Amino acid sequence: MKILARLIKRRLRSNAAKWGYCAIYEYQLQRLWPLDEENRKQKIAQFADEHGLKLTYYRRGLCAIFEPKSS
Repeated sequence: MKILARLIKRRLRSNAAKWGYCAIYEYQLQRLWPLDEENRKQKIAQFADEHGLKLTYYRRGLCAIFEPKSS
């Protein structure tokens, strides 16, 4: 999970001026949260919160979009 958090933060730093968000696609999400996992969206949102991020969009089978959490 730490690796994914670092990846998201690195992408946010490099792309923040352009987009301000980071999309993580299903094949990456499935490494930590299988599709059939119960309360999957809540677990992804909790992960984001624990790492200073905000889950702004989630669509099962497609992607999750993260933004930096505002202070």
